[in-house]
Amino acid sequence: MYIKEIIGKMVIDKNANTIGTVVDANVTFLGWEVKYLLVKIGLIKKLNIEINKVDKLGDKIILNVAEDELAK
Repeated sequence: MYIKEIIGKMVIDKNANTIGTVVDANVTFLGWEVKYLLVKIGLIKKLNIEINKVDKLGDKIILNVAEDELAK
């Protein structure tokens, strides 16, 4: 999957709460692996979500953690 296919996808936590939408991804130069997804929450807030917190990737991105666990 290309990064441009991930951008704009809705992000949902494990409790089916909408978090926001993906606006960018952080890719390592060595290995070309995605480390973080940059998710826009509301109008101005953005949050880096580690890729290991992603459970499923399809039409929407489903996380394996709850929304309140993301701030930790």
